[in-house]
Amino acid sequence: MAGKMEWMLSGDCTEACTSPPVCPYYWGSSTPTDLHDGKNQCEGAFTFHIREGYHDSTDLGGLNVGIIFNSPIGGTAVRDPWQAVLYIDEKVNDKQATALEKIFRQCWGNMGEILKVKRAPISFKKEAVGDPANPGYKHAVKYGNIYSMQADPLMTMNGLPRYISGMVGGHIYIGKSTENRVNEADLPRGKWDRPEMSNTYYEFSLNPEKLSWMP
Repeated sequence: MAGKMEWMLSGDCTEACTSPPVCPYYWGSSTPTDLHDGKNQCEGAFTFHIREGYHDSTDLGGLNVGIIFNSPIGGTAVRDPWQAVLYIDEKVNDKQATALEKIFRQCWGNMGEILKVKRAPISFKKEAVGDPANPGYKHAVKYGNIYSMQADPLMTMNGLPRYISGMVGGHIYIGKSTENRVNEADLPRGKWDRPEMSNTYYEFSLNPEKLSWMP
């Protein structure tokens, strides 16, 4: 039997960005430059609600983490790092904060660099809508006075949630934000108020052998 991994996280992720649904990065496409100062770039935030998780003997279940990011100018055609600020829920203790910073620095390292790590009150709400047997989900996220996002799922005409194929075979469910506001001074492009843009949501899992949260 394989030994226990050093760490593991699983739960819910929701993301909102400044491009219309579905964010073109999922297709490897250019962003709409008329929405981004004439440039191929994007901004957004991932928020993680950890239902279960640990790092060594430290329990991480029930905690929230956020990543507010700027993509490089040039989109998927360039290899420049994605810049980000990592947010850790202020309710965590120091040991939990250290563990979460270590994990998410490692995971984000595949994409870019974390410029700052900050603490804030992070709330994460998820509400089922539509067919109880196959619902879509509304989301509401807030990081103090830094980030505020609400989103509704995009549904088919028969009331089922819309999705695209995930990176490794799962589903990435898609929605549209009704509120999408950021004020983060430590990012180059850290201020926007852009509702009606892309939202995605899915269940995520992470461990030392799976550093990408995409399903």
